[in-house]
Amino acid sequence: MRTFGLIHHFEILLRNAIDGALGKSQPQLPITATWLLDFEALRLDGIRQVIGAIGRLERGKGVTRDRVVAGLPFSFWTDLFGRRYENLWRQRLHAAFPHGTLTRKEIGVRLKRIQRLRNRVAHHDSLLGQDVISCLEEMLAMAAWIDPAARGWLESRSDALETARRVN
Repeated sequence: MRTFGLIHHFEILLRNAIDGALGKSQPQLPITATWLLDFEALRLDGIRQVIGAIGRLERGKGVTRDRVVAGLPFSFWTDLFGRRYENLWRQRLHAAFPHGTLTRKEIGVRLKRIQRLRNRVAHHDSLLGQDVISCLEEMLAMAAWIDPAARGWLESRSDALETARRVN
C-alpha cells in the first residue's frame, strides 16, 4: 500500500472515529434521527453535503447512517474542524481523538494539509516541492491520537513513509 492507500485507510479511520464521537448510541435508521441531519450539530453546507451523499446512494438499498458516512467526501470531515464547529468540538467532536491533546484548530490545520496531499495524489498532480514526509508523519500521529493500535496497523501495511524518505 503506497501513499494513496495509506491516505484512504486513514480517511476511513478518521470518519469512523468522528461518527463514533458524534453518533454514539444513535440508530442506523431513520437517518433523520442521527447527527448527520441535525441542524444544531451541522451547518447548512454540511447538511447539503449529507443530502448529496444520500442522493448518490444506490437506489433500492437502505439509507443507513453507515452508508451515508461512507459516502461523504474527505472535505466534509476536514470542514468539521473549522472555526464554525468550535461548539461541536467542545461538546462531542473532541472525543474522536481520545489519545490526543490538540485543539480543534491544530487538528483542522493538519487535516487540511492531509487533504491537499490527498487531492494531489488522487488527481495525479506532481508531488515535487511538497513535504510528503511531514504530511505522512502527521497523518500517522493523528491515527495514534484516535487509536494507538491504528497507527501501528497503518505502518505495518504501508511503506509509503519509508518510500518517501528514500526518494527524498
